[in-house]
Amino acid sequence: MIRSNPVARPSIAWRRLAISMAAAVFVTTACSGQAATKSPAAAATSGPSVAPTTAADPSTTNSKPPLPGGRLVYIALHEDGVGSLVATNPDGTDTTPLLPAGNPPRWSPDGRHIAVVADTGQGRLFVGLVDPDGSNYVQFDIPDPTLELDCQAWSPDGLRLACSGFDGTDVTRNGIYTVRSSDGGDLTRVTTSPDGGHDAAWDYSPDGQQIVFTREGIEDEADRTLMIVNVDGTGARALSDRPLSRGRWSPDGKTILSDMGEEGESLLLVPVDGGEITAIEIISGSLRSAFNGSWSPDGEWIVFSGRASMSVDLWIVRVDGTNLHQVTDTPMGQWEEAADWTAAAP
Repeated sequence: MIRSNPVARPSIAWRRLAISMAAAVFVTTACSGQAATKSPAAAATSGPSVAPTTAADPSTTNSKPPLPGGRLVYIALHEDGVGSLVATNPDGTDTTPLLPAGNPPRWSPDGRHIAVVADTGQGRLFVGLVDPDGSNYVQFDIPDPTLELDCQAWSPDGLRLACSGFDGTDVTRNGIYTVRSSDGGDLTRVTTSPDGGHDAAWDYSPDGQQIVFTREGIEDEADRTLMIVNVDGTGARALSDRPLSRGRWSPDGKTILSDMGEEGESLLLVPVDGGEITAIEIISGSLRSAFNGSWSPDGEWIVFSGRASMSVDLWIVRVDGTNLHQVTDTPMGQWEEAADWTAAAP
């Protein structure tokens, strides 16, 4: 089924883990936007419970290095609760509104499509695909009569999507599922969330053999555990006893990028094979929080959401905390979240 004007609302995992402004987004009209302008860089500091990485003092450099290339896609949430899907360059140029949406977008591995979760028209969530210029939106027919599926994560070969599944009629069906990325078919269960809680799928490992996810208790949203599991459902294990939110796998497969959720103070680097969690210490003067990060394709940079004023903007920074650059400068009260980075969009 093809729909040219998707009606989006917050995804299962997103409406429980993301900022409060993401709640109850319904969009029925075309989105609009403008090119972002740049403003002075700002910073976040690490929390007391993790060891910070060391960042160089930017004042010691005489010239700024070139910014990385590629293309970003993200959700802009406006003060009135209306959301839109937007693409931009990492330096903030060529900002292009794509379509109405209120849920996190993800690039396909080849950069030819963007997956975005939207309402199927039946009051339930499933995934659709759109081209990088906002054209050719296709909404997949949901493969189950009662299951809602928030499918964000692409497998490295681009053949499947990992989904957070939720069934309001039978909570024993809550868990992670995967589907074909070509048509949303071949629904396959990966995990079963205990006691009716929620498993939120975030990312595949670079070799496609594992999925990183958050397991959240039904009674307390702060009761969450960052975990990984094999794609066949075996070998599920926790990465930390801290209540971490979200997780994005580094391109080299060694590290999960995470945070504490709800505008956490710092971006956190979580070793996949165990070891000390470190916070990325970003040196600057005014950024009060850094959260919801995603890797650049080469693993050298991170794009994240940060608050330095009454708005939440997108920023990029090197993994060691240097070369901070503000990508967007939004009007007061607007939030820009869930950015994803591709090497190049055709």
